[in-house]
Amino acid sequence: MRSGVHGRCLAIASSAALAVLCGAPAASADEPPAPTSAPSARAAMADDVAGYYRSERNTAFTFIGLGAVSAGVGTGLVATRGDFATGLGVAMISIGALEVLGSAFYAIQVGAELDHYSGVLARDPAQFKSEEAVHIHGTTSRFFWYRASELLLVVAGAGVATYGFVSDRDVWKGVGIGVAGEAATFFVLDAFGSARAVDYEEHVKRFDPSVAFSIGDGARPWSLAVGGNF
Repeated sequence: MRSGVHGRCLAIASSAALAVLCGAPAASADEPPAPTSAPSARAAMADDVAGYYRSERNTAFTFIGLGAVSAGVGTGLVATRGDFATGLGVAMISIGALEVLGSAFYAIQVGAELDHYSGVLARDPAQFKSEEAVHIHGTTSRFFWYRASELLLVVAGAGVATYGFVSDRDVWKGVGIGVAGEAATFFVLDAFGSARAVDYEEHVKRFDPSVAFSIGDGARPWSLAVGGNF
């Protein structure tokens, strides 16, 4: 009889221990799970999407500002009517104006992409991964050509400036220095943009749309919930 009681006690103790490890409350099996505050994989990915596209939009606004400043300074230089200042000013106005227009278009495009991919992620995480993986890979691949063209402009500007110094033509000195300087600025800033895109692409690759998990909080900090399609 005593061994039977001991056996029942052992069984009850084992069940209670298993309930604790699994995060189930000992008081009532029907009590609903306590809310969790840790982000799921989808929520973490949503943060990554918002962070990347908002950073890109902020970068576009930065380029708009730089382009406007460049065009303004260039206008002032042209107004001095000196040959070197005119050449430098024309280069700064031309590139600055293109920078403002291109960056404004990009800011609008990035805003639309943020809305689109955030919506796809919320509706269908698997479709999001498939679609965004192709999109962001195209972006990271194009950065090579962006930076190559910028470097080519730096070399071309340096060549024009060299011609100006050799031929003692101040206008060409200014044009060459202006083009090389503007292109070098793009080349440096796009290094940060490229690194940001590569990092985001890695987050998209690691995202598993079939699994979501959260760690318990509050009354049950030891609990772990896992969900997915298996």
